Amino acid sequence: MNKVFQIIILFFIFSLVITSCSSAKKLTKEDTLIENEINRNDSIKNTVVNKEINDKLITSVIQSQTGNASLDSLVNAKVDEILSKLNTSKSSGDNSYNLIYDKIKRQLEFNARIAQTQDEKLAVQNNSSRLVFRDRKIPVEVIKPLSKIEKTLLILGVLAIIYIGFRILLFLRKTSGSWL
Repeated sequence: MNKVFQIIILFFIFSLVITSCSSAKKLTKEDTLIENEINRNDSIKNTVVNKEINDKLITSVIQSQTGNASLDSLVNAKVDEILSKLNTSKSSGDNSYNLIYDKIKRQLEFNARIAQTQDEKLAVQNNSSRLVFRDRKIPVEVIKPLSKIEKTLLILGVLAIIYIGFRILLFLRKTSGSWL
């Protein structure tokens, strides 16, 4: 029974030594794959710019000619008085107008300035393109080759196991003559 127990222990030690040594170690490396979703909205903006307007209107005021000189002078004086009271001007921002009566030239003058205007049209086009980047880990096996020192120690370990195995066999033959 003692020899059987020794053989079991030797077999256990031998199997531990054999399985613990590996020819190459496998490392795992993880690559990252990135996915992301991008939505694009394209818009087109049309702007129409109308230039400013400068307008001038001159109207001549005709003198009264009834044939009666005193009546004509009274009518003309009253027309000059009424039109002189119309002199006015207004302005707001870049917009303005004025109305002036010139007694000497007997003209009614109207000036208007209207600033430029803009008309904007916005057209939106939804283009939804999907560019996908997701954060996903992909395992990749990397086989690392053995260095010279590891190879040398591996060869020495195998030779030591073979030597110990022969020594055990010789010991067992000597102790029991009938075994092997």
